[in-house]
Order: sequence, then C-alpha cells, then structure tokens
Amino acid sequence: MSDLRNKIFKLRLKLLYLTNNIRYYFTDGVTVNVVSSKKYQNKIKDDLVLQNYLLKEGYRSKVVAWEDNEKADVNVIRSVWGYHNNLQSFITFINENNTINNKSLILENISKRKQFELLGANDVEKIDTLFVDNIMNYHYRGNRIVVKPVISASGENTFYIDKAEDLSKVAHLNNIMIQPFLPGIGEGEISVITINRNIRYAIKRFPGVFTEYKKPEYISKFDINKDIVENVRKLILIEEYKKAVIMRIDFVKDNDGRYKVMEVEMVDPDLFIETIPDKKIKQEVYEELTHSVNKFLSVVDTEE
Repeated sequence: MSDLRNKIFKLRLKLLYLTNNIRYYFTDGVTVNVVSSKKYQNKIKDDLVLQNYLLKEGYRSKVVAWEDNEKADVNVIRSVWGYHNNLQSFITFINENNTINNKSLILENISKRKQFELLGANDVEKIDTLFVDNIMNYHYRGNRIVVKPVISASGENTFYIDKAEDLSKVAHLNNIMIQPFLPGIGEGEISVITINRNIRYAIKRFPGVFTEYKKPEYISKFDINKDIVENVRKLILIEEYKKAVIMRIDFVKDNDGRYKVMEVEMVDPDLFIETIPDKKIKQEVYEELTHSVNKFLSVVDTEE
C-alpha cells in the first residue's frame, strides 16, 4: 500500500470510528460489544464496519478490548489476536461473558489437539499431526517437519526443521504439534469461511511464515475446490460444531495434490470481509453476522 493510500485508509478508518461513537452515545438499546484487544482496538476495519451494522440495528455497540472485561448482553469475539500470550485471563473473560461463538466452542477450540481428534473421528481429511509434550520425546528421522505450539496464533513459535541441529530451536517449547512440511504451502492456504454452518466464500492466503507475504485473494463459494467443499460439509456436521456461528477452516495442498485441513479456527478467525470485491456479498456477510446476534439474544430471552 502506497503512503498516500495508507493515509487515506487511516483517515477513513478514523471517520468511521468517530461516526460510530457519535451514534453510540445516542443509542439506548441492548449492549453488543465487538471484542478486540488493546493492540487492535478500533484499528481493524472489519470490526468498525460490523459495529456500524449493529448500531444501525439499534444495538448499543462499541469495539472493546477483552482485557478490560467490559460487560455486555453479548460479545462478538473478533480481533483478540495475541490472547494466547495471556491465556488464563482470556479464559476467565470468556467464562464470565456471553459470547459469539459460544464459550464452549471457544474454550475447546483454543487447543488444536481437541480439534484434530474431532476431525479424525469424523473422517475429515487433515494433515498428519503428532502431539507431544516436548521435542525430546520425538524420534526425528531426518524428514522435513513443522513444529508449533498446540496453543498459538499468527505463526508465533512456528519452526521449520530439516536437519537434526534445528531441533535446538524448539527445545524450549512444551505441548507441541509436529506436522510434515508440505511444499504446497507455497501455493497459499485456502481458508473457507462459514457463517451459521453455511459456506459463504473462501480466501487464498499467503501468511508469510513459510512463503513470501502476498495480499489475500477472494474466492467465490462457487469456485472452491470440490475436495475442500466435501470436507467442509463433513466438518460442519460434527456434533460439537453444530452451534458454530463463525468458523474459518484452513486447507493446504498435500504431496498428492489433495487439500487437507490444517486448522479449524473458531476463537478469533480473521474473516477478511473487506477483501470481498462484491459489495452486495460483503453486505450480506455483515447482515448475517448482525442477524446471528438477533438470534442469540432471542434464545437468551426464551431461556430466561
């Protein structure tokens, strides 16, 4: 992004923030927080646009940092990236608040061990993954592997190992997962976005951990690889996932040319909504997220 474009983007973001907050102070509806973190609060366009839709719906909505533990009738968990560095406090926040996704989904999704067990039990194609307490418990055979913590995000503490000497890089890590390195990662990850268990679109991503960073690319739901669609359909039928509102399933191509699940994200998935080029589809996504809040609150009212 050029300096001029970056300045224009930041100006528009600031104007949206100011507009939202003026509307917030003149709204007396049910409180719905869009939950971010201190690092990203009011800096993510997707968050601010979602807040704007919620305000238009009549909700008293603002973007808050989870660290401040502000109370609301419902909290839509969004850009809480980095929560794993203060995990126990984040878990306390989730336990003490009404959230979308719901707290049971979030708490079970934090650890990748549980999600891989569910994928295996439900015949979803996934990357072969070994979970160990420490790399010293793993018999390295000289193959190229990727080692990362069971609880982490954004490639933090993710290492590529292709020789025995590299094992020293991960000796400090505990509770780790080991996966084969797949050259297909160079073609990008395919991230499928589902809302209320329906496939909405996909994004081709180049996160920059093992590839050169490139801008995300939008993929229409009609153009998603058939193998990927088949696996997503299996995944959304898993009993434990039936209450998921927001889900991002990341795929990578294996050495046989088949796409396999690398991760199922239901805690804080970046949905890349502003990457969608079609304004109508983009609007539909924000409206469906807003409708999910309506549905959540109606269920809460019924239970009370």
